[in-house]
Amino acid sequence: MQRIFIAVLSLVCLTCAGCFQADFDLIITKEGSVIQHSKFIGNPLVIRQIEEWKATNERTNPDLKANAIVEGNLRGYEFKKTYPDVETFAKSAGDLHKANPGKNKGVSRRKGWFFDMYDFDFYWMNPPLNLPPEADFMTQTAFNTVEFDFTIQLPYPADSHNADMVESDGKFLKWNLAPVLLHGGEKFMQARFKLWHLDKVALTAAVELLLLAAAIFFFVKARAADLETVGKDLRFKRNVFAGLFVALALVSAYLLLAPM
Repeated sequence: MQRIFIAVLSLVCLTCAGCFQADFDLIITKEGSVIQHSKFIGNPLVIRQIEEWKATNERTNPDLKANAIVEGNLRGYEFKKTYPDVETFAKSAGDLHKANPGKNKGVSRRKGWFFDMYDFDFYWMNPPLNLPPEADFMTQTAFNTVEFDFTIQLPYPADSHNADMVESDGKFLKWNLAPVLLHGGEKFMQARFKLWHLDKVALTAAVELLLLAAAIFFFVKARAADLETVGKDLRFKRNVFAGLFVALALVSAYLLLAPM
């Protein structure tokens, strides 16, 4: 009976090899919005599982509607939803992104003047299959071509991460979840990145330039002044604007370089 079971399992595994692809993608824009995209496709042998995932996704996020897709001999669904900001995304995050006490923190944010620092601390766990050694070996071998990835696309390079693959100078991060799907276990996906407040950067730079221009103006006027009293007044104004320029420059440097 065991030989028959293994023979049947071998046939099923060979039929299923390369039958499943899944992608979970997060795209963070410069404006701070989040585009969440996921895709599940497979052959008829795994379409039931895909239908269950579809139902779970729609139950977790009622606004997340599925679109049927076909790629070659594989078919399935893709989901796409845009959130106005990271905070809104975090509140409706699914199982892959939510916080799990004692395991991960989900999405966290530290506010700043020039930028906000975000930490993505995601976690996924899949219990191992309790199969006989022979069946486990054949199953894992047959499913080696299964694709199951999670990616994050950032507008700026990540400050730190534990991604399995990195592209675009740290803007594209990819984690391979297939081993956890096949063998069971857990996976931590962590990334820290900045979202810059470009309006505040421009405002600070403009104020700095105005202060510098004023300091230079009064410096030139003071040197050209004939009367001593006028010269003292101009030098005082020069010193005030120069001091403000230096003070703002130091504060800006601290806000940019201080650890968060």
